[in-house]
Amino acid sequence: MGNSVRALLRVSAVAKEKSDDCGSVLSPAMASGKCFTDLPDVLLLEILSYLNIEDLAMSVQHVNSHWQNVSQDSSLWKNQTFSPGCKMTDEEIARHLRNMPALQAFCPSGRINTEVIVDTLCRYCIDIRHIEFKYFHELSNSRLHEILIKFPNIEKMCIPFPIEDQLHFADLVGQLQKLRIIIFHAHNVPVADGVLRAIADGCPSLQCLDLGFGIFQNQDVEYFLEKKGQQLLSFCYRGYMSNVAHRFLTECANLEYLVYEHCNEDLPSTDIQCLSKLSEMRNLTLIAIKEDQTRNVSTIFKNESMSKLITLDLYLCDDFDGSSLAVILTNCPQLQRLTVRDCALTDYGFQYIGNCKNLQLLDTAGCSLITDKSMEYVGAGCPNLNHLYVAQCYQLTNKGIEYVCSGCQKLKYLSIQGCPETTDDVMEHIFKCKQLEVLELSCNSHLSGIHFPLIPSNLVHLNELRVHDCFSLDEKCMSKLKEEMPHLLIVGNYTKN
Repeated sequence: MGNSVRALLRVSAVAKEKSDDCGSVLSPAMASGKCFTDLPDVLLLEILSYLNIEDLAMSVQHVNSHWQNVSQDSSLWKNQTFSPGCKMTDEEIARHLRNMPALQAFCPSGRINTEVIVDTLCRYCIDIRHIEFKYFHELSNSRLHEILIKFPNIEKMCIPFPIEDQLHFADLVGQLQKLRIIIFHAHNVPVADGVLRAIADGCPSLQCLDLGFGIFQNQDVEYFLEKKGQQLLSFCYRGYMSNVAHRFLTECANLEYLVYEHCNEDLPSTDIQCLSKLSEMRNLTLIAIKEDQTRNVSTIFKNESMSKLITLDLYLCDDFDGSSLAVILTNCPQLQRLTVRDCALTDYGFQYIGNCKNLQLLDTAGCSLITDKSMEYVGAGCPNLNHLYVAQCYQLTNKGIEYVCSGCQKLKYLSIQGCPETTDDVMEHIFKCKQLEVLELSCNSHLSGIHFPLIPSNLVHLNELRVHDCFSLDEKCMSKLKEEMPHLLIVGNYTKN
């Protein structure tokens, strides 16, 4: 009864707002003696669309049978996702699922008893379109097969890759006519020959495939890319890719999203530049490109061949330096997110960063050769930057942070880790970033926190402070900060020496 009353109150409040917006269109109906629960279905659907999934499942449909029927309309559930966290018990999750026959998306984020929950899901939910399990969810083969058979209209699927009976599993996946997105959690799982072939021969709507860290057969990868390449929009592969597979990859003309961890040292270094043919690319991640091949990475971007690129992530690219960065910044003016981690990056390339006026995120962790000069270029050329991450940039000083904080007034996230030349006085510059919400100053043995008591008056929007391994922080300064900003989440281990 309590839930029903709450639902009526919630819907009543929304209805009143709608009524006010429409010039009290409800008044004639109420004046004629009709009950609030007699609202026409069209208007009731409009009002229910403002409610969350909890109210739709556990409150509204228990008001009366009419509302129960209307609350299961597919239009109300199209954009609703049931994502129970670690605070919900299996019993609570199962009870919710029993009240969600029209549910279309189930994505548990906490640990669950998959046998019980999947059984309940398949019994009571009839139209699942999106299902997502984490890598730690243990799904038996029988439950995986049950999901694939019970929900033929699945469009997006994120599941652990089975260890046994893989070919039968692949055959079932191949029968899913509407499946557009597959994400496999496969951590070093050897995958049988023929699995990708079965998926390539089926799944007519497939556009996105993430193979996780599975160990796939070369001929399978080649067959899949040759068969499905022209319809792929997204492809993620973190394993050995043969020369033939690489060639097929470069012919995926419509590809917009690519994660490519390069494990083929025999690939001719000049073949890397063939990725430049992927002119529709929006998001590109390259991992572990070897030294002689890294020299050709910049050729991928020459002549604005990837001018539509919005996100670029480079990790562990041994010989990627300032001149390579200069080519990217010159030819990719639409960049909004740039990550260059653990590379031989130098200051030279940053002088062109002003070409990317829309840059919002910059991550240079592990680029130990950059100096304050790089941050001077960033401060002068990136007025829209809101997320900056620097770590193990050993030559950065307070001056470099001053450049950034003076020029990037929209910063909301600032992380400075393991930069030993920064001192307490760096806070005077950080205080210029009035919109800052998250500040990280980890791995700094010189930081005492003497300026931390000024945070409440200067960084009023700050909600998280991370100080891992800052063992010189003064406990009195930390106590005063906690007292004046009780809502501030302080994360990390610290103590005064």
